[in-house]
Amino acid sequence: MNNEYRITRDKFLSSSESRRLLKVCEEKAVVDTTFGRSTWITRYMLVHIAFNTGLRVSEIADLKIGDIHIKGVSDMYLIVRHGKGRGENGKKRDVYLDRDIVKHIREYIDYKKKVLGESVLPEAPLLASHGGKQFTTTGLYLSFKKALKAANIQQHYSIHSARHTYATMLLAKTNNLRFVQKQLGHASINMTALYADVLPEMNQNLANSILT
Repeated sequence: MNNEYRITRDKFLSSSESRRLLKVCEEKAVVDTTFGRSTWITRYMLVHIAFNTGLRVSEIADLKIGDIHIKGVSDMYLIVRHGKGRGENGKKRDVYLDRDIVKHIREYIDYKKKVLGESVLPEAPLLASHGGKQFTTTGLYLSFKKALKAANIQQHYSIHSARHTYATMLLAKTNNLRFVQKQLGHASINMTALYADVLPEMNQNLANSILT
């Protein structure tokens, strides 16, 4: 890891920006649902996964229906089969999911099957482009950028910014470096520790507390 690398404020979205982006995607997905379309329904799923799992874009592109384990009410997770480091060096890991994203994934898979007529067999991609083919990482990158534009959020962000956002917020909420390391698939906990600074909105609360 580069010792000069830093997780600076411009690398992740604020809580309000994240909420706005998800809200815009959800609203547009509702419109697409009315007309039996898939563009924003898939884009909303993409953005939600990016913010609620911290997966790299390549990991999202590789997700298959069979990698999603959400049938029960506990132990809900997805499997990343090829983390950073391809081929024999690819790292497999489980990423645990919260109830909100689980509900969305279930609804999305149901829509894929019943409305879009797409395959939901274990080997089928979770996020499929036209013809049921797996999205390329470039395709997902551009789709995320379109979501940012629709929400009127700064264009210097990218889908990788969602990973930084997830890591920053998860560590702030849990204060558990080891858990965050596992969720993100970091080889070194030193990389995870780069997210240990508090969120900007928490900085103000801490500053205010000095005088109270």
